Amino acid sequence: MYYYQKCISILRYVNTLTKYTAFLALLICSVASISVSAQPYIKLGNFNKIELNEHNLWFKTKSLDTPPNFSDLSLLYQHANRVTSTLGGSGAYVTKIDLINIEDKKNNWFVNIHMNYLDIGTAYWQPVHGKPILLEQFGQVESKNPKLAHSQVFSLPLIDKESGTLWIYVQAKMFATPAVIKIYSKTEFYSKQFFINSVTTMSFTVMMTLALIAFFIYIRTKYLVTLACAGYIGLHGLGWFAASGSLGHLFTVQALNPVYGGILIFPFAIASASQFTKLLFNCQEDHIKLAKTFNLLSIVSLFLGLLMPFLPFTLSYLVSHIIAITWIPLCIGVGVFMLTKKDFRAKYYLTGNFLYGLALAVYVLSHVYKLDWDMSPELIVLVALTVDCICILLSLSEWLQIQQKEFNRSYNTSRIDPLTQIGNRFAQNEMLANLSGHYCLTFIDIDDFKKINDEHGHDVGDKFLIAVANIMQKKLLGFGSIFRCGGDEFILVVSIKVEKEAGSLIIQLSDVIKKAEQELQKTGWESAGLSFGIATSFETLNQSECLSLADQRMYKYKQDNKL
Repeated sequence: MYYYQKCISILRYVNTLTKYTAFLALLICSVASISVSAQPYIKLGNFNKIELNEHNLWFKTKSLDTPPNFSDLSLLYQHANRVTSTLGGSGAYVTKIDLINIEDKKNNWFVNIHMNYLDIGTAYWQPVHGKPILLEQFGQVESKNPKLAHSQVFSLPLIDKESGTLWIYVQAKMFATPAVIKIYSKTEFYSKQFFINSVTTMSFTVMMTLALIAFFIYIRTKYLVTLACAGYIGLHGLGWFAASGSLGHLFTVQALNPVYGGILIFPFAIASASQFTKLLFNCQEDHIKLAKTFNLLSIVSLFLGLLMPFLPFTLSYLVSHIIAITWIPLCIGVGVFMLTKKDFRAKYYLTGNFLYGLALAVYVLSHVYKLDWDMSPELIVLVALTVDCICILLSLSEWLQIQQKEFNRSYNTSRIDPLTQIGNRFAQNEMLANLSGHYCLTFIDIDDFKKINDEHGHDVGDKFLIAVANIMQKKLLGFGSIFRCGGDEFILVVSIKVEKEAGSLIIQLSDVIKKAEQELQKTGWESAGLSFGIATSFETLNQSECLSLADQRMYKYKQDNKL
């Protein structure tokens, strides 16, 4: 009996101990549950910017055709799966963030999400006490959000001491960079907006202006290199302007995300750049293998550019990156190669493409790794591209200067007598064809020039011709233009304004030519003589008759002097 009662007492004690243990365990679990489920509020106030780390921030969910309402959003969140990062992902993601406005006044905050290719962006504010409020749609399609190039923004107005939960739904065909969320104060956001939008707008304006300059040069010169330059600069500028979202800000598109236009334009820009490089360095004549390489790249880029609108966006995205990775080392390598060949057009080309290629490489790298930079890679590329376009136009100007020098050399070779360095018969005919109004033609012939050649040799005869040309050019320069039209024959062309000047002009010319003959004799050519004949348009019907009359008078003058 004693042992029985003792057992009963032990069982009651164990039972009581078990109840207290269970109660304590339940209390501990409850506290732990509260501490785990409780999420600290992010305090808004007394700051310029808050950045939320993307790690474990987003939940993968189902894609929709239209922006979700709050009930659908809540349901999507319940069945969503947490992801460590959105980088390289596609489809839809959702998150919710607890916020509190600690300021004693109403304030407007701006939530910035760095996403290039966002189709749908929807946000709701769920206050602790009140119904959920739909905020601005901030996707590219049907967007009404505050405009900020290269990323998405929506405003979050909160009253004093207000707390609640911010729900965000995003959907895109490609999340090229991590979807980092930054919350800005009004002052900080407007400063950021002004800077980024100003740089983007100025860069686009500069590039399109340069493209128009190159195109107008093409209209004037018809050089294909100038057309390729206009395509290089213009298509790059237009493509990056579209990729920044600025094109969509200017033109509202209901069913198409205009940001995708940047990727679709890029292959055509590279095709133009390839042709420009080929023509700039005259590869088709001097570097055949390079010419074939650039032609192949142009053809492939054009083909892919035409094909990409019909491909899934993720594939088009990959193709554009492959083209970029191909172009970067090619353009920089060609610039270095041409510089080693002492082709100084390459100094501008290499400078611009090195900066642009480096920035483009960083941009491509940002789509693979998370870069913790405050400035977006897109903005860096845009600034570098603007510098590149300026350098490209400078390299084009170098090419045009070379062409101008070559033209001047060819022009002078075809119009300047190589011995006497005065105009030849071609230049004379060109001037006569361009004459307007009345004129006076003087035919000048050297007496006994054949005798000088026979007695002293052709070298002395050449020196004599040079001396004659120099003296006549010096004496007759104020009257008109003198040309060597034959072996020892020269023609002076003088314009006449009114008929009454003709008589005095003929007297002056006769006196000057006679003085030129005297000066020639004083310089060592004692036997030298100049015969001449003068005729005016007032005496004849056309230039042919005027030349014939001047020639007749020259022969008469020569015969009269021999008597």
